[in-house]
Amino acid sequence: MNRRGLTLIELLVTLTIIGILANFAVPALGALRRRAEAARIVADVHAIRVAALDHYVGFATYPPAGQWGVVPPTLVSSLPQGFGFAFHEVEYRWERWELPDGLPGDPSQTELPGLTVRASDVILLAALRSLYKGRTFGSSSEITFVLE
Repeated sequence: MNRRGLTLIELLVTLTIIGILANFAVPALGALRRRAEAARIVADVHAIRVAALDHYVGFATYPPAGQWGVVPPTLVSSLPQGFGFAFHEVEYRWERWELPDGLPGDPSQTELPGLTVRASDVILLAALRSLYKGRTFGSSSEITFVLE
């Protein structure tokens, strides 16, 4: 028998297989997108840390704590041009804690810098926690990175 096309059954089986494969791929793409966004935010945290250390070298102190989504004015010159304290629906806030007695391991360090990240996407925040290798603390909607 010589045929030149597909039967309806063969076409339906092919479409069913493609549909099953798509059901596996779509959630994986969402997770991959969140991990990419988390990597971008960790890169932002690193850039802010470098700028804060640059500020510390120049002024022997870290910038004062700031507001959500606002770059501390004294960090602007040390950050890449056009750098903002927000990424998509995620906002950053600069933190500085005064430690009158210093750190337990280093009493001469009387300031501790940090960066708090606020987002409504708990899966993104979980991805951030898994990617960042430093100290963090926070809640279900915020993570504070201690910038040592």
